[in-house]
Amino acid sequence: MPIKYWTKGIFDGATKISGPTMTESILSKTVACYACPIGCGRYIELKEGSYAGLRGPGPEYETIAAFGSLCLNDNLESIAKANDLCNRYGLDTISAGSTIAFAMECYEKGLITKKETIGVELTWGNHEAIVKMVELMGRKEGFGAILADGVKEASRRIGKGSEKFAMHVKGLEVPMHEPRRHKSMGLEYATSNRGACHLQGTPMFIERGMLMPEYGLKKKMDGFSIEHKPEITTLYQDLGAAFNALGVCIFTIFDVTPVDLIARAYTALTGHGIDKTSLRETGERIWNLKRTFNMKCGITPRDDTLPQRFTGEQLNEGAAKNSVCELEPMMKQYYELRKWDSSSGKPSKAKLGTFLGKNS
Repeated sequence: MPIKYWTKGIFDGATKISGPTMTESILSKTVACYACPIGCGRYIELKEGSYAGLRGPGPEYETIAAFGSLCLNDNLESIAKANDLCNRYGLDTISAGSTIAFAMECYEKGLITKKETIGVELTWGNHEAIVKMVELMGRKEGFGAILADGVKEASRRIGKGSEKFAMHVKGLEVPMHEPRRHKSMGLEYATSNRGACHLQGTPMFIERGMLMPEYGLKKKMDGFSIEHKPEITTLYQDLGAAFNALGVCIFTIFDVTPVDLIARAYTALTGHGIDKTSLRETGERIWNLKRTFNMKCGITPRDDTLPQRFTGEQLNEGAAKNSVCELEPMMKQYYELRKWDSSSGKPSKAKLGTFLGKNS
């Protein structure tokens, strides 16, 4: 999990915001989508403390990390409150927590003061300030108006060199998975069509031992190695595009439900025959069409990148100690696998032609 806006590798308060602690203290029940045996939804109830009386959907991993360890906050109840506010205001919890953590680093470095924040003390771990800032962001009031549009825009407004540690890709804040530990995720973040996103494709599954023998992935891969990472990243991105188009939950697929079963179900429902190969080809088509649209909107290879903190700064502690994400060599091979032009980043006419016809 990311700690102190991706600058530390150990968080002493981690157990206070862990799943077991949540289960023992504030969880009231789990909920599931229809007929799903996983039941990953959580309902919570806060019976005491500053946020007593709160009931409703509880925080999941990304939210707990974004408002918790990323901000050095070990107050679980405040994370639940921030999650509730984000739900009510329509804010993404990853982006909101990341933007507040960015502001905390700006505050620590003296780039902003209590004058700019209108009295909100954005010190690390200040759970009351985190909750207050979510409210201000949701209403676009005070300093919340500066942060409400995310890290990229906030760094532009604050200036003073803050863009050097504004953690985003193509304007989208980085999810809570360390690319110096799972290097396939660094490549995924850099190349994802919507910016840093763990739901466009999640190749770290194979680095965590969630195998896909149907596609030849029968052994866990080393997350610290860049070997074979372009191959698995393109695979998971293609499948992710197909599964997102089908509206299928990714938690029920990788290492759980065989892809062949998904293909057979699609065939039975639609009458259009499909197998695991053509399912991936459909996802690849979607990925390339999105890429082509982005190129029309001005995306270039310069945008296929990661924050320098991931590629050039090592942690001196924790699970990702002494590691960086070696993006450049992976990018070169990724472009080759995708059949994208190395200088422009555009999908080749030959590649698009296989999807759209010879005259396209």
